[in-house]
Amino acid sequence: MKRARWSCLILLIVCAGWLAAFGLRDAVAGTWDAATIKAALHTNTTEEEGFVDKVLLEVQEGRLSASLVQSTFLWARRKPHHQFQYFKRGLILRASQQGIALQSL
Repeated sequence: MKRARWSCLILLIVCAGWLAAFGLRDAVAGTWDAATIKAALHTNTTEEEGFVDKVLLEVQEGRLSASLVQSTFLWARRKPHHQFQYFKRGLILRASQQGIALQSL
């Protein structure tokens, strides 16, 4: 009986993890919904929200890689505090390594 309970619990945890991972990936990669990204990164100021808008515009216009933004977003989301600051600084650094200047955004 205990074995069946543990098996069910493990299965529920794995399924919840899959749903969370795929849902987050779709929110970033599929729709590029600025409101969702801003909420996930806990933006607080109009400057922070403007940065997200400009980054998404750069992706839509093909000047910035969607995979670069997505991977940086997912990395920043795992941080316990100041997710937006990790996202911004990480994205600026990674983009500059590819020859893309984001400091002006």
